[in-house]
Amino acid sequence: MTINVLQKQLDESTACPLCQASMYWVEAEQYDQELTYHECSHCQHRVYTDQVHNCHCESCLANRRRQMKETRLQENRQFQQKKDVFEYELSQLSFLNKLFLLAILDDHVHEHSQHAEYIDWDSIKYHPISPNYLMQNALVKRMCKENILTLKDFNTEQHHYYINVRLDGYSEPSLFSITQQLRHWFYENLSMGVPFKSADEVKDALYYMLYQEVIQFAQFYCRSWGIQIAGNKSFQAFCYRMLDVLAVGQIYYLVQTALEYLHTQKALQPRNENFINTNLLKKTLQQYRERAVTEKWETFTLPRPQQLPLSKMSAILFYHFLGYDENIFFQPIWRSWQKIEPRLKFYSNKRCMHCGSEELTVDYDASDYVSLFCRNCKHQDHYFTR
Repeated sequence: MTINVLQKQLDESTACPLCQASMYWVEAEQYDQELTYHECSHCQHRVYTDQVHNCHCESCLANRRRQMKETRLQENRQFQQKKDVFEYELSQLSFLNKLFLLAILDDHVHEHSQHAEYIDWDSIKYHPISPNYLMQNALVKRMCKENILTLKDFNTEQHHYYINVRLDGYSEPSLFSITQQLRHWFYENLSMGVPFKSADEVKDALYYMLYQEVIQFAQFYCRSWGIQIAGNKSFQAFCYRMLDVLAVGQIYYLVQTALEYLHTQKALQPRNENFINTNLLKKTLQQYRERAVTEKWETFTLPRPQQLPLSKMSAILFYHFLGYDENIFFQPIWRSWQKIEPRLKFYSNKRCMHCGSEELTVDYDASDYVSLFCRNCKHQDHYFTR
């Protein structure tokens, strides 16, 4: 850049914004155009009065090179992510992921109300979407890793997510369309399609949700003492074994008794580092359970505390989808599953007896009797689900 300096004098009243040294006031011309600027007496940094020219000192050049490098890396990262993104069909998502999405969207997305086309996670992440915060945070991270949720803007710290799925073969469906399809699956008593691939997938989700209810109860009980507690894989496996033979309410009683004993003994730590509190609780519960079996103790049933908020996921799964009531907490899973399983197995395997098509419409649906109409061959069949 050719600049002809006409006058240059020290201006001690002006300090360099980079090194705080005194600056020169320079009057010059460039291509017969007047040009004025301050120039640092130490690092040669320039501040132009016209806001058009850029400084070319070593510091500014290095800063621009760094910004360009970061921009290229960001563009490459976004391009690679878009390139690697695979769009799932909504029906391909796991049963638990569908349940979680409906719990997020159901209260916020309606046909006659205004809503954004993305999930503002920061505004709802502390809502009782799942039984406990750690669970819903883990679900969001897993869905991001699987590219089911994608960030709206990579350049901000806001967690605004688009749902990266296809619906009925169409890419980028509206949030309302996704929500309505999920409502059809979970609220219409299986008459408008099923959100699971097999009955066992629903059973796995039922175990997982009841286990998370136990964790929520333990956290609720420890909160008043200022003590942290969470689940881990070892404790989860132990809870699953207890759920095979005990009701959730009975596990509540054992957990309450164990926590009160550990708190009295001052064994619990304020922070659950290395899952110390979780492991102590598991060990104590194991000892209680072994003595109960050996000495034939009666394990009392504790009702679900009224102060404990029922999560949206639990309400949808237990009360709407499975059609159960509070008894889900008062009897072992095997007893509840006896009532639930036949219907789920029938709907997960149903085909037209005439042409084998899955394109079936439910004409009539009773508790143990279903009438189906095939949209492919127009054949009608009647089935008993028990």
